[in-house]
Amino acid sequence: MHFNIPVIEEQIDKLGGRFVVYHVYLDGLLYCKMKYSDMHTWDEELRGVFGDCLPPFPPKYYLSMTETMEDERRLLLEQYLQKVSANASISKHEIYTLLRKMQQETFKIPIQNCLLEVLLPDGDKVRTDILSSDPAERVLEIVFCKLQLPRQMLGYFNLFLVEGVSGGQYSVLKKLAPFELPYVTLKSMNDEQCMIMIRKSYFDPEIDQIVMENSCGLNLLYLQAISDMELGCWAPTNEQLEKLRSLQETGQKKEFLEVAQQVKHYGFMQAEACICEHPEQNSPTVVRVGYEEINCCTQLLSNQAEETSFEISKVRCWSVRLLGTSTGNPSEEDDIKLEFSFEYCYGNDTWKWITIHTHQAFLLSTFMHQIEAEHAAKNHDLIDEMQIEMPDAQIKKQSFRKYLKTDKARPTLTRIKSAVRGSKEDNVFEDIQDKDL
Repeated sequence: MHFNIPVIEEQIDKLGGRFVVYHVYLDGLLYCKMKYSDMHTWDEELRGVFGDCLPPFPPKYYLSMTETMEDERRLLLEQYLQKVSANASISKHEIYTLLRKMQQETFKIPIQNCLLEVLLPDGDKVRTDILSSDPAERVLEIVFCKLQLPRQMLGYFNLFLVEGVSGGQYSVLKKLAPFELPYVTLKSMNDEQCMIMIRKSYFDPEIDQIVMENSCGLNLLYLQAISDMELGCWAPTNEQLEKLRSLQETGQKKEFLEVAQQVKHYGFMQAEACICEHPEQNSPTVVRVGYEEINCCTQLLSNQAEETSFEISKVRCWSVRLLGTSTGNPSEEDDIKLEFSFEYCYGNDTWKWITIHTHQAFLLSTFMHQIEAEHAAKNHDLIDEMQIEMPDAQIKKQSFRKYLKTDKARPTLTRIKSAVRGSKEDNVFEDIQDKDL
């Protein structure tokens, strides 16, 4: 999750007093608008549950703030939200009730019974009866029940906000946070082309085998594979494509997925066409993110296509940057631009930043965090297995060696940084350090 506050808005109360409203963004989209007093109330509730483990909350000023003090508070509030959301025990707690309330109040949607249609990857819909105040994790459970998926697989799928594109296909805009209200998020987009879709949320191809053991899980994977193939997310050879079409026609889902798993880029998440600064500046690029690599297919000035694969194990860190305005007219929020960058090792300790200009920058960062978590979990399991199998006298020494090998091979999985900052002219954003996330 990425919280940031790129915009502040001044308002006047009924008595003529001036106050500031902070536009809180979650993964690149407006989540809610809050006053300082709202955040202070939430902080007090959090401290009542979690005590002093929380980051410090920006102090209250009893006199009028200068512009410098106002912007400093904005940055401190932004960092506070980042630190709190990075704490897994807090982010999964029901204490997020206040944020859900603020999301509803921002978009003026009352608590009511409503019908939410959740898309399957093939375009079919699951009709769910929910409350407008139901968070994504609750809605996902309802969808699971409708699809007869076992609860044990809740961690393998998630709800995504998607937008319709040509040909009946959909482009993923963002992954919904567990506490986010899907119905409110959908209404806030004010776009009939936007929908909520259930998709697999993992990248490790080995997890497919677990999901495929369940017939309903197998069907959902099959539907997403068909959709991804039609969208061009992976590139089968002519022979593979012929075999896949044949299996599709005969409805052999498991066999279809077994062949698909051998196809280049199967299981990758593809972003919309964007601009990359590698290997040439302002190069039109298609970006795919997978468990082991970031793949960029770039159109050069010579009109030739060049494909570059950046190994995940050689990515040291990444960042998301916002370039735009932070004060003034809220309508200027549309002027905020995004870019996603990662630092890559070309060997011999030579590092270079690769920059991609895309409105899906936060989505790419979400993918990277997911891949980080999956690699970390697998490495942890490998260490545990080794400790069980080895004699007691060798456990500590050998497991430490294994840890060093893992850390050296995958520096990005232990050294992650997300920087959110603005243009030099605006001077309104500041780096978010590792500890902030």
